[in-house]
Order: sequence, then structure tokens, then C-alpha cells
Amino acid sequence: MFTIGKRMRFEATRTVDGVEDGDSLTAEVLLSADQLTDTGFVTDFGDLTALQEHIDRTLDHHDLSGVLTDVSDEDIRRHVLDCASTYLPQAARGRLAGVRLLSGRIVTPTEPAAVHFRATHWLEGLAAGHKCGRRHGHAYVVTLPGTLGGLLPIPGDLIDHIRSTLHRQVLNRVLDVNPTSELLAAHLAGWLADKNITGPDGCPYAVRVSETDSTWAEYRQEAS
Repeated sequence: MFTIGKRMRFEATRTVDGVEDGDSLTAEVLLSADQLTDTGFVTDFGDLTALQEHIDRTLDHHDLSGVLTDVSDEDIRRHVLDCASTYLPQAARGRLAGVRLLSGRIVTPTEPAAVHFRATHWLEGLAAGHKCGRRHGHAYVVTLPGTLGGLLPIPGDLIDHIRSTLHRQVLNRVLDVNPTSELLAAHLAGWLADKNITGPDGCPYAVRVSETDSTWAEYRQEAS
């Protein structure tokens, strides 16, 4: 199963129990699929642009108590979920798996829960003019999400593999797949499986690859 997440941050305030409570809030929109598009996406992150723009217009730098009837975390989450059902394209809407609401600044994970690498790539099979079809680079972060939340320590063999084969490389030249985040996550999960490296519970690792602070893709293999 492939899952992607897009984090849409908005700075806001709300009145809770008579107190004006300012915060940085992030709606993390989740989409899942067991099969990818021909390009190698769950959906193009560009498909979420209209939803991001709606959040920017209606929630960012606003007093939410003047926008929403209820400003609890759960009701804000439901509001964004309802908006996603409206603003996502039909194909993406069918892959909508949910929305999480996160409070406060999101900290980028560091070792031993993450491995960072830099690489160049471009994506094949996109419409003419799509920015991801141009040669460009990312500062990637790889993590291993646990089944009950949180991140698992990265096995040393995987760290060595990433640093020796992906860091400062052109991914199109070292991988035999279109280097989307989804397919890169599946590639690393497959490498762990081939090496018989499993999680603490003996099950295959899920692998999450993040190209930017606001986007990630995860591949989770079914346990045999």
C-alpha cells in the first residue's frame, strides 16, 4: 500500500474556554492507493493545490472562531476533510484516506530516526511544462514509521546503502524506476526485504521518503 501526505500549515488563533489561543496548525492530508498512476504517483501533489489555496484564503492568518462554528481540533479536522472532498480532483478524491490535524511547529526528524541525503532527479511521463519534469534536486529525509506511531531507528545497513548509492547521485541513473517518492520508498523497502532486514516485530519495515518539509510518500508491505 502506498500513502502520501501533504502538510498544509496555517497560522491562526481561536477562542477556547474563553482564552484566545494562537498556534501554528497543520492539516496533513492523506491519500492512499495499492496501485500507482503510470507516472508512479498516488496522485500528483499538484492535484492538492486548490485545497491548499482554499486553506490559505479561509484559515491562514484568521481568527478561526469567526470562521468556524466549532474550533476544537476534531472539528477543524472535519472541516478540512469536507473541503478536501470539494477541492480535490475526482481521481484524487477517490484516494482520499483522511486528514490529521497537527498543532505546533513540526520538527524534522534526525538520526537515529532518520537518514538525510541530497540527490538530483527528474520525472518522466508528465505533461509538457510540469516543473517536476525538469532536472532538479531535493534534500531527502528517509524514516521508518512504526505500526503504532512514532519512528523506528534506521538500521545501519540501510544508512550505508543510502549514503553509498543515492547521496549526491542522479537518481534516474542509479534506479531502474521513475524516481517518484512513492517508487523510491518501495525501492528501499524492497532492498530491506531482499536483505531479510525486518522490524522489531519481525514484520517488513514501512519506508517513508520526504522530498520537502510539507510532502512525503510511504510504502508499507503486507506481512507474509
